[in-house]
Amino acid sequence: MEFLKKFSGKKEENLCLDKENNAAMGTEEYLSKLGVFEEETESKEVAQEIVDSGVVYIKSIPLLTLADVPRIAEELKSGNIVIIHAKPFIQRVQSNSELKRAVDQLRGVCRQIDGDIAQLGNEYIIVTPGPYIRIYHRD
Repeated sequence: MEFLKKFSGKKEENLCLDKENNAAMGTEEYLSKLGVFEEETESKEVAQEIVDSGVVYIKSIPLLTLADVPRIAEELKSGNIVIIHAKPFIQRVQSNSELKRAVDQLRGVCRQIDGDIAQLGNEYIIVTPGPYIRIYHRD
């Protein structure tokens, strides 16, 4: 939620109420409690059905290592939009060159499929398949 603080210029407010404990909690904590951020457990067969249906999904994938880049590339090639949580990778890498390498690989995939890539705050990267979905870049 750090990027939301910068976007709105306000501190994060506790907007959700836990009805069981009658206590206020942050939005991210509330959504986590509901299981919104649980990992995907789809099989390859179900994933293929989704691709065949022509539906575009927005998927959130954490970038833990460079080995996650091919998974992100497959999602893009399937026509899905991916929001990458880069903070775990940033915390693990020893140098900025490793982060640059991951971003360069993602840019290469975007060029290959005529997609787009942009930074969302300090922790997230969004990548879109192309050519029909573009990210507005403020100059």
